[in-house]
Amino acid sequence: MTLLAKLKRASKRPDNSPAAPAHDFVRPVKSSGSSVADALSPQRLVALLRSADQGNMADQLDLFQAMEDRDPKLDGFMRQRKLGLLACGWELSLPQRTQRDTEGQIGRSIALCREVLDAIPALNDRLFDLLDALGKGFAALEIIWGTSASQWRPTRLEYRPQSWFCLSEAGDEIHLKTEAEQVYGEEFNPLNFILHRHRARSGFDPRTGIYRSCARPFVIRNYGWKDWLAFAEVFGMPLRVGKLRQGATEDEKNLMWRALQAIGVDAAALIPEGSEIEFPTSGATAASGAVFKDLISQAEDDYVIAILGQRLTTGGERGGSYALGKVHESVRFDLVKADAERLAETLTNQLLAPIVRLNLGDAAPVPRWHWMVEAPEDLGALATTVKTLGEAGLAIPAGWARSKFGIPAPQQGEEVLKT
Repeated sequence: MTLLAKLKRASKRPDNSPAAPAHDFVRPVKSSGSSVADALSPQRLVALLRSADQGNMADQLDLFQAMEDRDPKLDGFMRQRKLGLLACGWELSLPQRTQRDTEGQIGRSIALCREVLDAIPALNDRLFDLLDALGKGFAALEIIWGTSASQWRPTRLEYRPQSWFCLSEAGDEIHLKTEAEQVYGEEFNPLNFILHRHRARSGFDPRTGIYRSCARPFVIRNYGWKDWLAFAEVFGMPLRVGKLRQGATEDEKNLMWRALQAIGVDAAALIPEGSEIEFPTSGATAASGAVFKDLISQAEDDYVIAILGQRLTTGGERGGSYALGKVHESVRFDLVKADAERLAETLTNQLLAPIVRLNLGDAAPVPRWHWMVEAPEDLGALATTVKTLGEAGLAIPAGWARSKFGIPAPQQGEEVLKT
């Protein structure tokens, strides 16, 4: 059953008190400090993903959280995608199908929703929280309702971690855990929650998040960093070879050994008279560890492609043409546009619709949430086109050109640029 169908069948009223914390067991809010990522190996990763495919999302969600916490590149790329949408701004628009509005119902619906939204604290932060679904497949906010004699209004939205939820027995719905060891959880009142689901690929919820594609590169980067650090620990310092004089005593041998160890850290050592220390160079000691750097960089490229859909506009370019970069820019715009449409649908159906239905009745029209996403315009190419068409004799209105390029009209007597 779709969430919209559940909304229609739901109770006419939301629960008065917060539903998520009101249970007999303590819900984990703070991390315990341990994670499945602590002992993650390729074999463990395969087992973890297969377990999620069978409906047990807990370990996979724990891994996804650790991936964000431990890999700043992954976290930065995902934040870039989230903020790319939030920077666009939003508005409430008329429903797509509107009939004659003789009683001003549409105007009342929009005015009510705007008033309610303006009063919700940290609304932009809560929208950011919903975009957590991009990586993990779904994200949830609980609506805390306030009531009066005649109105129901959301007073705040509270982020609820994915670990508080689980799959239904059929695997097609998200349920709320109500007991510590509960496997399938219980249905929640849809009027009390905003559940945003993101589908980066087809399949059921454990497979749809972007981080499924990033799990293997994360393991590669994790191992690559560990191996690189181990390599640096061994080969980052010069090889020291001590040569003792003939007939050295046991005390002199111990002194030389301590000197060899100390010179690698302190750059100073005391050695017995007649002994010497050499610093030989070999192919192994001169190795730069480039293989580890290349491995980590390749895994980073996989992050970029999975999250941003392109490689040449992230600030870490390693070559590539300007034209190809512009093509990749349009792909990134497509992702932002798709994210906007999905989130707008969730907010329209699960936030605006309950506000209107509870306060104005089922017949009142519901305004649509609309993100103001606009495709980037290449002003350089437009300027070339205007110049070419102008030279060909096409009359181009100066006002239109000024509006396109954001150039104000000069005031009388003001100095202007000349070609």
